[in-house]
Amino acid sequence: MEGAAIVATLMKELTNPTVLYINYYVRCKRHMNGFQNKVQNLLRLENEVKMKVNLARDNGDVILQVVQHWLEQVVKVQGEVEDLDHQATSMNSSFEGWCYACHHLGKELEKKLEELLAQGRIFTSVSNPAPVQRGVAEHFDAFASREATKKKVIEALMDDTTNLIGIYGMGGIGKTTLMKEIRKQVEETKLFDKVVFATVSQNPDLREIQTQIAESLVVKIKEQSIPARAAKLSAKLKLEKSILLMLDDLWTRLELTDVGIDLDQVSENTCKVIITSRRLDVCNSMKTTENIDVKVLSKNDSLKLFRQEVGDIDFDAQHEMSEEIINECDGLPLAIVTLARTLRNKDKRFWDAVIQQLRKSMYEGMDLVNASIRVSYDFLKSSKTKLCFLLCALFPEDHKVTMDVLVGYAMGEGLLGEVETLSEARGNLHIIVDTLVSSGLLLKGDDEGGTLVSSRLLLKGDNEGYVIMHDIVRDAAISIARENESESIMNAGLGLQKWPKLKEAGKCLRLSLMSNDICEVPTDIPKCSQLVTLSLASNRSLIEIPDDFFGGMKCLATLDLSDTHILSLPKSLSSLNNCLRSLYLDRCWSLAYILPIGNLKTLEILSLQFTIGISRLPEEISRLTNLKMLDLSHNGNLQYIPPKVISSLSSLEELYMTESFNRWEIEGTRDNASLAEVASLTNLTSLYLDILNTKCLSTDIGPCHHWEKLEKFEIRVQKKIVTLFESDPSNIYRAVSKSERCVLLTTSSDSFPVAAWVNVLMEITYDLFLFKCKGLKNVLQLNPKGRFYNLKTLTISGCDEMEYVVNVEEQVPKTMFPQLETLNLHYMGALVSSRNYNSFYQRIWYVP
Repeated sequence: MEGAAIVATLMKELTNPTVLYINYYVRCKRHMNGFQNKVQNLLRLENEVKMKVNLARDNGDVILQVVQHWLEQVVKVQGEVEDLDHQATSMNSSFEGWCYACHHLGKELEKKLEELLAQGRIFTSVSNPAPVQRGVAEHFDAFASREATKKKVIEALMDDTTNLIGIYGMGGIGKTTLMKEIRKQVEETKLFDKVVFATVSQNPDLREIQTQIAESLVVKIKEQSIPARAAKLSAKLKLEKSILLMLDDLWTRLELTDVGIDLDQVSENTCKVIITSRRLDVCNSMKTTENIDVKVLSKNDSLKLFRQEVGDIDFDAQHEMSEEIINECDGLPLAIVTLARTLRNKDKRFWDAVIQQLRKSMYEGMDLVNASIRVSYDFLKSSKTKLCFLLCALFPEDHKVTMDVLVGYAMGEGLLGEVETLSEARGNLHIIVDTLVSSGLLLKGDDEGGTLVSSRLLLKGDNEGYVIMHDIVRDAAISIARENESESIMNAGLGLQKWPKLKEAGKCLRLSLMSNDICEVPTDIPKCSQLVTLSLASNRSLIEIPDDFFGGMKCLATLDLSDTHILSLPKSLSSLNNCLRSLYLDRCWSLAYILPIGNLKTLEILSLQFTIGISRLPEEISRLTNLKMLDLSHNGNLQYIPPKVISSLSSLEELYMTESFNRWEIEGTRDNASLAEVASLTNLTSLYLDILNTKCLSTDIGPCHHWEKLEKFEIRVQKKIVTLFESDPSNIYRAVSKSERCVLLTTSSDSFPVAAWVNVLMEITYDLFLFKCKGLKNVLQLNPKGRFYNLKTLTISGCDEMEYVVNVEEQVPKTMFPQLETLNLHYMGALVSSRNYNSFYQRIWYVP
């Protein structure tokens, strides 16, 4: 009975008019919220489609009618939504308005919204390439820096061994324009009977691609299934005597046979394919027979394009401003055209304002350019790769970001995973950076004339390899970072003289004030409790950092104070003992007091290159048991390293001490660091040392068989260290600086017989330089068993006592120099003969 009463009461309440009113209101409210979400989704989709349309129009393409119609329908529906909202709000009561809206939504607008959303999401392409007009060709041919690229493509097309060509380059570089010009030239010269152009885009639609090709071939495909359509298209292509297929804008691998293109089939007819992509790895995945890089325009061509687009201006009066704008664009055609059209018919004050904003990477008129780069950024699959891209924007314009610096920044941000070794971290960074390079978001470089190259990335010991970010790409990266304004503050190279005001400093994760003129750090700055990365590098007027500056930075993992004139490190640096992983103090010429570093127990990377004020390494450095990399290169004033400091760094993998401390003691004297301490470091993979004691060559320094796993090294044993800046008539030191595994020796009578550690080095050395050696009759004295297994270059200079390189009358293993390629002999007065052992050097390039 009691249960029945409860049910009756409940039913009574549910049929209460007030309850029914509330229930209906809630349902209507929920319905309206769902409707509003669909409206917002449609607006976002409309914006994306418009962005693609604008990019296509800028390329001169013809927008598809179905896309134009869709955009018109979206505008119409937006008007209907506004009308409905107006009618609903004009009702006598809000409840009546909700009821009116709910009633009409179900029958009219919601269905239209869903249809438009469905249609917009399936657009794989918004345009078709326009017919190539003569004006476009003349406009393109005017650029000399493009003619060489076009010539490469034409030559590849004429090569019988080439059937699939990849053209790659960053967004906005002009790949599509190049394709159109090649298409015109091929048609005019009748290099192929037919040329077909099709756009692939980010989300390849095989049906759409097949349709584009079929329309160009004037063939109807009635089949519905993709395989059947491919078979029909393939049959048609086989009938063409010679045909060139141009597939534009690939973002992922496209299986050509799925489209109906079979390049492997043997046929008397000729079928070749050109693809374009922003990503080199996409070209490689397609197994292209040749890849051609589309580079930025030269300065002269950039200025020419700018003048064509900006219109009628007084170039003599505005020459300097024009050049500054061109420099900001850095040869990117899309950026040049965008800015030129913005500045067209504008006065000098407008130009000045735009230039000022460009300097600060804040100009909003580059939306089209940023959108193009943003597409490449969004296409990156890994969030770690995206963050690495943004980290590169912390550095100033045109900055050469070396891998040795970037690895520390990346480790601090946790981008390289749970790695056990620095070598593994470098490998992971290499993968990430290579992805960015393949995507056109970074450029590789080497120091051979400062040329940007497309070879593999080079790391330390490989001629100081680096990556560089195009100015416009960097501006886009900064724009992306500003979407989360409080997280990343990128104020590098702005000429700041005062510390900037930080909004929401407690939320800031990374702060870059590199390459400014800040001379003072205020004592009352807000605490950056979440800061992970901080760079004050290249503020050369900075002399002092307040003692309590680092007190509130409990998360700081990477700190870069390189190229400053600080005299000492603040005491509060010790408060980073549980978080700091990478510390860069390179070229801090005036820095002498580094004692606080000894408290940084989590430190893994410590770089002190060219910090010449240091004469003694503090004993406290021995506490850095997690240190993996120590760089003390080019510190000629470093005279004293206390015993047991080096040997305490048990985790050390990389030790760089070129042109630095060289007074290594022989075990037993113990007044300074000894070579035995270095030999005790069993995890070393990179070792760069200068030794100013030739007797060390005959001194046992303990077990060093683990040196067999050294990947890079440069060991120089001499009586006097000759720097790379001194005269070098034989170019010996220049050659040493370019070698990955090399040993340079000057010997004395007390250097023999050599110790076991010398034998080990001889077995793994690539390049051996023997300079003014006394007591050395032939090279077998350096490894009596003749195990020079990896030696590629042997250079001997000024060794007056050497009679033979190798005396063939002695018992010499035939496998003594299995890899040797070059033998250089200079100033060898006592050499009996260099020709009586030719059987050992049949592959050698001999330089007398």
